[in-house]
Amino acid sequence: MTDDTANSRSLSHLAGYGIGDFGLNIYWQTVSIFLLFWYTEVAGIDPRIAGTIFFIGMAWDAISDPIIASISERVDTRMGTYRPFLLFGSIFTAIFFVLLFWVPPFSESYKVGLLVITCLLFRTAYTVVAIPYSAMGSRISYDSKERADFSGSRMFFAFTALVFISMLLWPSVYYFEEISGSQATAFQITAAIGGLIATLALWLCYANTKELPLPNKTVQSEKVWQGIRANITSNKALRILLLLVLLNTAAGSALNLTLMYYITAHSEIFGRTEILLTFFALSAAISVPFWTFLIRKIGRRKLWIGTSIVYFITGLLLYFGPAVTISNIPLINGSAKVPVHIMIYMALGAAQAIIFWALIPDCVEYGQKDGGYRSEAGVYGSTLISQKLTGGIMAFIIGFVLSHLGVSERATVTSEHADSLRKFIAICPPSLMLLTTIPIMMLPMNRDAHKKIVGQLE
Repeated sequence: MTDDTANSRSLSHLAGYGIGDFGLNIYWQTVSIFLLFWYTEVAGIDPRIAGTIFFIGMAWDAISDPIIASISERVDTRMGTYRPFLLFGSIFTAIFFVLLFWVPPFSESYKVGLLVITCLLFRTAYTVVAIPYSAMGSRISYDSKERADFSGSRMFFAFTALVFISMLLWPSVYYFEEISGSQATAFQITAAIGGLIATLALWLCYANTKELPLPNKTVQSEKVWQGIRANITSNKALRILLLLVLLNTAAGSALNLTLMYYITAHSEIFGRTEILLTFFALSAAISVPFWTFLIRKIGRRKLWIGTSIVYFITGLLLYFGPAVTISNIPLINGSAKVPVHIMIYMALGAAQAIIFWALIPDCVEYGQKDGGYRSEAGVYGSTLISQKLTGGIMAFIIGFVLSHLGVSERATVTSEHADSLRKFIAICPPSLMLLTTIPIMMLPMNRDAHKKIVGQLE
């Protein structure tokens, strides 16, 4: 086999795995950025109730994620362990995604109850696909550098999905609202289109990925909670990673959940919503190849620390000075002013997302070395419990923060809220991000150590 053929197959494999995250992030980014805003502005729910619904959904994820992880790692079919979930689970995820944006035509209490149910249905269906997809990252390669490449590929497609929904979500809603006369109906039609595209992307991932066999003499844990408990007890790397997940998720949630409100409050200064979100997403997607290259050159730890410091400095500049914008960008409908600090936040967040998803599978082998058995469900399950609970708690808190700032349901975000939201975005996410440098410096993992562990397991 020639080098060109090997490279071609390698690129094909990278893209085949990465495109799955394009499909998943049509769902994830829409929910992370728009759902809380949709609850208050379209469904007409009080921010505190909306934040509570969001918290309930994330808390349910924390319960269901490790269960699905445990079930999926024990599947043994001719299609593989994790790949079948992408093929079949994606259909139900698309159906419940449409249902998620349904406004029940009932009284307030019944409406809230049904919104909770639709939220739980969607999150369960999403978990059935997303957890096996992520866990598959520990089976497509056992090399730390290659895993960083696969992580870079999935993050490139993830942020490409963010570009996609940023460019098309609001124009699609405006178009179908004009036809149907209902914004709620317009959101559902848009969700149906997004669900169809996401399903096709996940099917492409299924068709273009291959799972490697487990290392020789691998012993897997018998029960999910046994795997989680044993991994947390014996796996020092995982314990530190969980702290990193907590702080990083809190920072990301603080930004994502307030972003739409921040944009709306500054509507007199900034450009149209879809234009801003597109530039934010592009700044992340374009930066991914650069970050992937830097990870190979300087390592994950140094890059994480550097990006966290820059993130914090960006927040300080925003707090003590006016928002710096890029002006006079030629667009179809005129010019837009795009806030530079959010573009920087998004680009730096992309670097840390690549590192984060490359660290998790390495923890699997680290725990296998110390604990004596392999528990992908234990590692991914405990990591996702930390991630989902933190995200849910942040949504609950932010719902009350918005209410305290005077934001209520039905499009009441005005320029009066602009300064308070600016200070929140300048202080909260950057401060939490700076704190992530503590656990990243404590992580006992590097490329050489991981390579040695994999060699010992073989």
